[in-house]
Amino acid sequence: MNNRVNLQPDTNTSAAFNYKGWRENFIITILRIACVLGIALIIFSYSTATLSSRSLFIFLYMGLLAITFLRVSYTVRAGALIFITFIVGFNILIAWGPLVDGSLFLLASVVLAALLFDIRADLLILAASMVTMIVLVILGQLGLYQPTAPKAPNALATDWIVYGADFFIASLVITVAINLFKKEFSRVIQQMQNTFQALTAERAKLEERVQERTEELENRANHLRASTSIARTMAEIQNVSELLNTVVEATSEQFGYYHVGIYLLDERRKNAFLQASSSFAGKQLIGQGQRIESDKRNAINIVVEQNRAYMATDISGSVFIKEPNFPITRSRMVLPLSVRGVPIGVMDMHSDQIQSFGSQDAEILQSLADLIAISIDNARLLNESNALLEQITISTSAQTAETWSKHTGRQTPAYQYTPAGVRPIFAQSKPEETKAGSLQIPLVLHGQNIGNIKLIRKGASVKWSEKEKNLVGKIADQISLALENSRLVDEAQKNAQRDQMIANISSRVRETLDVESVIRTATMELRKAFDLKEAEISIGSPQIQPASVRKNTSSLKLK
Repeated sequence: MNNRVNLQPDTNTSAAFNYKGWRENFIITILRIACVLGIALIIFSYSTATLSSRSLFIFLYMGLLAITFLRVSYTVRAGALIFITFIVGFNILIAWGPLVDGSLFLLASVVLAALLFDIRADLLILAASMVTMIVLVILGQLGLYQPTAPKAPNALATDWIVYGADFFIASLVITVAINLFKKEFSRVIQQMQNTFQALTAERAKLEERVQERTEELENRANHLRASTSIARTMAEIQNVSELLNTVVEATSEQFGYYHVGIYLLDERRKNAFLQASSSFAGKQLIGQGQRIESDKRNAINIVVEQNRAYMATDISGSVFIKEPNFPITRSRMVLPLSVRGVPIGVMDMHSDQIQSFGSQDAEILQSLADLIAISIDNARLLNESNALLEQITISTSAQTAETWSKHTGRQTPAYQYTPAGVRPIFAQSKPEETKAGSLQIPLVLHGQNIGNIKLIRKGASVKWSEKEKNLVGKIADQISLALENSRLVDEAQKNAQRDQMIANISSRVRETLDVESVIRTATMELRKAFDLKEAEISIGSPQIQPASVRKNTSSLKLK
């Protein structure tokens, strides 16, 4: 900002100063032209001029060279040029009278005075010229003056009057015109300077806005990179406690806030408990069991109730809510942690700088807060799913152990390969010590041991390699699955047979509507289905009914 201010033009520079610079360049050009033309003037007038005129012309030319090439001030140079021009015109006027070109030099001196100085100088030269003419007219009428040149024409008083009037009118018109031009030129220069200054100021403001916008974009890009980094870190964490601690530490470090805390709500959403903090004071509050109860004057409760961000600074007056546990806070922002539109907690950020939080920061940090809420919810669901899966695994393992215990209780099938072939083993031998070259692999199903594989190599000195053990282990896993599938198929077949039996008995029983026939048919089907020795079906409860009712009880027994 300071560099841009130093580059601006000086606002105190006036139009007169600029015009003076132009006049300095102008007078140098005029003097150089006069030095060249002065030689020609001396040569052409040498034959007609008197000795005194020649000496005067040479002296004036030497002065012209001096003011042209020597380092003198502008005032001396301009005054000397006007004086030389006036003296040349005055000399010609004395020598030749008003009927030759002397008035041109006098008029030139007036014009130069108007151009090179202010209005007082040109009026002074004009007055001096008019006084000179009047004096010469008076001296001529008194007989005290006559043109000094030998061939000078005789001038009457009327000639001097006409000459003076013409000179005065021409000089006055030219002087007024030059001064009007100077005035208008100064006004145009002033307008140009004002316009330039306005453009310079507007350019400075535009550069300042561009710089501010660039800084905002850079800050936004940095915040987006920080949010992306934090989100990438969150995606790798599944533990809720570790997730919260990582988030608050990363947010505090990436965004430069001295305190970042995360509060989670209870099931009733009445109390908010501080779960993670990046500052020492916040960690102490966690150890003290910090919680925020329902209070409309608390920023956290305001965010939970309204489900929108709270942002304030200590210069906001009543909007800023002081937090006694964090007295150095100058700016604060609290964001809701919402999942499917329902807040589950808040993210509380404190800064010791004024106005550290802007609308763009709120947007970026709210997106980060939404990701944090989703990550917390996902971590909770994952933990619940893992717990449920663990319960299912334990239940399945216990059910597997119970099922195979019943299955092997009825029969303990075992087979052994011998040189005579494969033979069943109906009685398990007592466990023996592991022999050299033998390998035992358990049959494991759902974490339960349902059997065992015992292998013995030919030759006691041959050991089993790890690769072979792994291979046998994989085969054992497949055998366990095959055994379980076979058991399930056997149970399914038995269940199907039972269902078929029930369906057959039901269909036979429903063939008649007579009670006695139904009882008879049901008794016969049960005896046949289970190959029973006896089958009896009784209707009613003879043990508790009175004697008057027992005679109506029906009973059928088949042997």
